[in-house]
Amino acid sequence: MRKIKVRTYEAGRPPSGAVQTPTVLDTVRHHTLLETSISSPPAAKITSIDKTHAEVHMAHTFPDLLREVLSESFIHTVRMLPILIVAFGVVETVSHRAEANRLKRSMAHPLLGPIAAAALGLLPQCGFSVATTSLYIEGLIPTGSLLASYIATSDEAIPILMANPDTFSWVIPLLGTKLVWGAIAGIAVNYGMRKAAVSHGAHARSGTAYRSRDDAPHRTHTHTCVGTKGTVKEIIPHAISRALRIAAMVFVLSSLFDTAGHLFSERLAEAAASGRGIVRPLSASFLGLIPSCATSVVLAEGFGSGLVSFPALVSGLTANAGVGLLVLIKESRSRSQTLGVVVLLVLSALISGSLASIAAPF
Repeated sequence: MRKIKVRTYEAGRPPSGAVQTPTVLDTVRHHTLLETSISSPPAAKITSIDKTHAEVHMAHTFPDLLREVLSESFIHTVRMLPILIVAFGVVETVSHRAEANRLKRSMAHPLLGPIAAAALGLLPQCGFSVATTSLYIEGLIPTGSLLASYIATSDEAIPILMANPDTFSWVIPLLGTKLVWGAIAGIAVNYGMRKAAVSHGAHARSGTAYRSRDDAPHRTHTHTCVGTKGTVKEIIPHAISRALRIAAMVFVLSSLFDTAGHLFSERLAEAAASGRGIVRPLSASFLGLIPSCATSVVLAEGFGSGLVSFPALVSGLTANAGVGLLVLIKESRSRSQTLGVVVLLVLSALISGSLASIAAPF
């Protein structure tokens, strides 16, 4: 429970018997000091907008913000480039091998696939959501595995929470919630799609509803033939070329969304904090949909300052798939399937936030 002690003292009072000379301090007779000791989690703290903090933000000009955003986007793009090259190397290798169908079935396992995707998504790196999105677009993993990866992704939130002594103890519960819920939601979606595909007469393959590679929601086809034996000289250039193309797109789009995130995320976070009932997780879910690393930073900082509750944090970070969602929207050929993924992501965020509010209602 919060313990609040209020101490009142007078400033500028001269000693007894002394001649009082009017000073500036005499105009302010009373100051109230609010001391707060918190025994509950960070979300229970009393917070307010600090005037100095607001003045610093006002002094932060748009050119400064633009330079900061471009620098952050470039660093994130460079960090994810090796992951993209490896991911597309796997895609090209699978495309060149006669055992492609068997490899696709193993990677698209309805039970193990979401668990592995959720575990990899816990790593604080934007590149994994982009890599799983690329594999999904190529038809190598099903929707459930993609959803599990998105749910588990936290981008920059985990390092920020770990660096704050007040929020460090909440890192393990947050990671555990995202891992378990990501795996459960992914497995449920895989089996649901598999059952739907069987009922419609499709040949469901290990939880994916794609009957062939042409049914995958990709925009462009690869120029390789399944069953041919590609050499390393053929695979590596294709993988690097595709990785560079995606990285360039990520840099441009993430710069745009990071700018929007810096400008509007704090207002959305305040809306999430001021709401009641389902409004908080709902607002946090829509905030998390902004495909920007700045979103996860705002949520983590808001939780550390007490502005965002733990259930709202879970909802926001569940919906936050980083720049992976950008790649899906840009590269996917099927708009209906892309919309379906977004809807599933929001529903997962709402459910996880509601469950978290029962376990930790603060």
